[in-house]
Amino acid sequence: MVFKPSFTRRKSPRHCYAGRRTSGMMDIERSESIDAVKAPAKMSFMRKWGPALLAIAGVLALNASLLGPTGSKIPELSQSHLERRALIERHTAEVRAMPSQAEDRYLNRGFGSRHLTEQEGGNMEYTRRRHRYLGEYLHVDVSDQFSVFGKWSVALIYFAFWFFLMFPNWFLPIGRPGIALGGGLSMVVWRFVLLKTGHGPFFDAERVIIMEPLFLLFGLMLTTIYLEKMERGGLFDKLRDSLDDPVNWKRSGKIMAMSTLGSAAVMNDSVALIFSGVVVDLCVRHKVANSLPYLLSLATTANIGSALTLTGNPQNILIVSLSYDDIGWLEFAGNVALPVVAASCINVIMMFVYYGSELFPGSSGVAENIGIIFLGNRTPEMLAQEHAFYARQAASPDQSGVDASSGWTFWSKLQVLIVVIFLICFAVGLDVCVVSISAGAILMVVAAYKRQHYDPRPDTTQYDAEGNPIPRKKTYDMDGNEIEPEEDELVTESETTLTEVDYGLLMLFIGQFLLIGSFDDTGVPQAFFNISMGNCAEQMTKGACVYWFVMVITILSNVASNVPVVQMLAATFPYATPYDWLQVSFSATVAGNLTMLGSAANMIVAFQAAKVGDRTFTSERHAPFGIPSTLLCLYAGTFFLATFHFAPECSERLGEC
Repeated sequence: MVFKPSFTRRKSPRHCYAGRRTSGMMDIERSESIDAVKAPAKMSFMRKWGPALLAIAGVLALNASLLGPTGSKIPELSQSHLERRALIERHTAEVRAMPSQAEDRYLNRGFGSRHLTEQEGGNMEYTRRRHRYLGEYLHVDVSDQFSVFGKWSVALIYFAFWFFLMFPNWFLPIGRPGIALGGGLSMVVWRFVLLKTGHGPFFDAERVIIMEPLFLLFGLMLTTIYLEKMERGGLFDKLRDSLDDPVNWKRSGKIMAMSTLGSAAVMNDSVALIFSGVVVDLCVRHKVANSLPYLLSLATTANIGSALTLTGNPQNILIVSLSYDDIGWLEFAGNVALPVVAASCINVIMMFVYYGSELFPGSSGVAENIGIIFLGNRTPEMLAQEHAFYARQAASPDQSGVDASSGWTFWSKLQVLIVVIFLICFAVGLDVCVVSISAGAILMVVAAYKRQHYDPRPDTTQYDAEGNPIPRKKTYDMDGNEIEPEEDELVTESETTLTEVDYGLLMLFIGQFLLIGSFDDTGVPQAFFNISMGNCAEQMTKGACVYWFVMVITILSNVASNVPVVQMLAATFPYATPYDWLQVSFSATVAGNLTMLGSAANMIVAFQAAKVGDRTFTSERHAPFGIPSTLLCLYAGTFFLATFHFAPECSERLGEC
């Protein structure tokens, strides 16, 4: 594409168009082809998949060099490990010998306080309650009740639907929610058949559906809808405008910064849900040819940023409640801060390198991109984009529908107040499900009150072809008396906003819970973990074993999902140390970026983007970037966490420190 030299000579496009409305309109028409950047040429196979193949080969080579091609370099258990094993066995035997208590029937709600007084039983009573909870409510091992046929038929059904969910466009146009729900119901029916034919145990479908994420998603969707729909030019529009920028790489950088910090402060799923539509809207506004870099910027950094805090994602919240020793908020964040920063930097660099042609239009390569970022250089294509952006602003200063000078209205300030209270409740540790649903309900009441008492009533007058109002038809009763028209009935929230909740997304997660829960019953994930870890199982975060452990957790998190993996590890290693849990948390969280199904945030971004017509975020387009970025982030972060941490590598409650 060729541009006139006059574009490159203009130092400040904003000032050039401050008072030239007519000229701006002409330039807009002339620059439509400039604003819509030409789609980059199709990538070759090696350009697309080369980084992923290189990253996989590098990870395998690293583990082979550290542990040996056949695991021959795995060290034998040290004397301290043997002593720890004996201590755990003795401690567990003492706990099992303790008699049951009447309040044990309430343990399905949790195992209570970690700090019991001596009169309440102290540390041993806490351990007994926790052991009972882990043993009977979190993970029930029923794999021995399956026949070989039952076990592998369930695994086959799971992997078939996992493949359908990964590549939904390769088959019938059903969509992921329909595929997941169909798979879940198929699994329930098949487990019933196995039960009646003696090939499998009873499937407690209600137990495997984790309600907390469903409540959380519903509350977040409700909150998001009302933030967006309550007022044009309100908080939602201001958030969108804060991410806008005429320069592609800056816009991507703003999205990544917002997503990283927001996920650490609130939760990755909420950030993905709130800003997916915003990112798509920005792509439409700037007529970008490929929205994938911006959607990936949102999804990948949402997962990485959520690894920083205890409330960043569901698996971290679960880890806090299931860990044997206490892990404080500041202790957790302080230990993983350096790995998260390293992973974030690697992800940003990978994004700017892999999608350089989209984010730096007209650039000749990485060297010129560095000059653009740090020296403020511009290519003609980038200058043209800025030129068109500021020309649009000068020609249509009120394109948002709200005068920019109006500032923050009362309703916008009220939205901010509700959101701030919402974030404070999150930060102090209140139940995230209750908080999110309460915020949505409060916003619903405020929106209904505003619409009834302050918003103008919709004009139902009909007009003829010349624009003249058509009088209402008069109606008469049987006696010939004119019937006075009744006042228009108020439109309720149930008829408007509540219908916009994505119930299909909730169905998607319900179906996945059923599929994953039944697959976990077979014991296949546990067997894979034990076989693949070998002698590293009892020293999973020690020495070179930690890098193989990260690889195994990455695979399991993308096959069986990260929350069930955390549940499995909590039951398999009930006395894991705080440092062990930090490695599990970081690995299971960042591993979600490997594939589309690795993280709920990925699914939410894909679903929300598809809902507004953008279907570029697919599994086959996600993987070429997700695989190399995830593996580099994982192994760099694991190195920093293993080298620089102050979390204890022993259990104080177990008495080994």
